[in-house]
Amino acid sequence: MLNVGIIGNTEILEPHVKSFQKNKNINVIGKSSVGTSTQMNGFHFSIPEFNKVELIERADIIIIDNSSSIPFDMFQNIIKKSKHIFVVEYLNITIDECAELVKLTAESGSVVQVINPIYYTPAIQWLNKNISMPLFLDISRFTSETTFKKTLFPLLLMLKDITGISSKKAGAITFELADKEISYTNIRIEFNDASVVNINLETQLSVDKFNIRGFSKNQFVTFNFNEEIFLSNNSTINFSDDFTVNEYDVFIESIQNQSQKSNNLEDYYSAIQLVDVIEKKITQFIA
Repeated sequence: MLNVGIIGNTEILEPHVKSFQKNKNINVIGKSSVGTSTQMNGFHFSIPEFNKVELIERADIIIIDNSSSIPFDMFQNIIKKSKHIFVVEYLNITIDECAELVKLTAESGSVVQVINPIYYTPAIQWLNKNISMPLFLDISRFTSETTFKKTLFPLLLMLKDITGISSKKAGAITFELADKEISYTNIRIEFNDASVVNINLETQLSVDKFNIRGFSKNQFVTFNFNEEIFLSNNSTINFSDDFTVNEYDVFIESIQNQSQKSNNLEDYYSAIQLVDVIEKKITQFIA
């Protein structure tokens, strides 16, 4: 049985913790929370409260919403103590800090997993196993999300088994439209095997759209996530149970097997580096 502690905003963490609670191998022992709940019988009040230091000592696993709720030196200490961490939001750390955490996880055996929701959809699991290389991917993501990184990070992490995240070359261009109410960004990422990923982002829109088109030798796919239409060579894809993967269970299995299968901190480190390159390209264009 693995003891789980929760640190951060309970409203953000609640759905993730409830997903973890479905796993018979974990036991939620307490929280160090931010914010309040208006329901006295709600999730916020149903778990004992501890200070961060005591909770970290008691727990095998820490679930957090963002590293800003934990000082970086405390984050380091959690890993040094061989505790395991599941992060439900993208870490607010620098490239150098992430590199330090990657080094510490290798030394301590700690499993640190960053949430990767798109990667675990049946469509992307199918794509990982069935698309041939090299390939061209065209991704369109339109969202009301106003934070560029929150839109881009899940798309880059989604690519970890398709093309990988370490690119040969990346370029980007951005525009603000309609009196700066809408932002459009195009990103082109090239890889060593000649694969290309083209990403179109529009933010601050009232509509939500997520499409992927992929082309490789003798193969093309069209994925419409909003309408749940998934085609390969114009034929409907029927996803078997093999393509249904639970990222929370993957995390627990990685701890039990002492071997992280997927979405480790190194993947996130590669994504941070790539986002930094893209942001610099955008800044150069704006200047």
